[in-house]
Amino acid sequence: GSEMCIRDRIDRLPEKCREIFVLSCVEGLKYQEVADKLGVTINTVKTQVRFGYKKVRSDLNLPKNTLFVLLSILLK
Repeated sequence: GSEMCIRDRIDRLPEKCREIFVLSCVEGLKYQEVADKLGVTINTVKTQVRFGYKKVRSDLNLPKNTLFVLLSILLK
């Protein structure tokens, strides 16, 4: 279903982007926690999360806010 489709698209993200996206958007870590855990800047986390959302959303042809809602429902 939709969850598998979203997970498949997340899995296709570039490695570093995927790692940051999963920690932040799937596991729910705060940007600063992700930055500390991976030894990157908070700006890197923000940029990669933004890129990940944009890429997954465009791959699935979703309207702007739909992916966030789907992630919050499906990936709990």
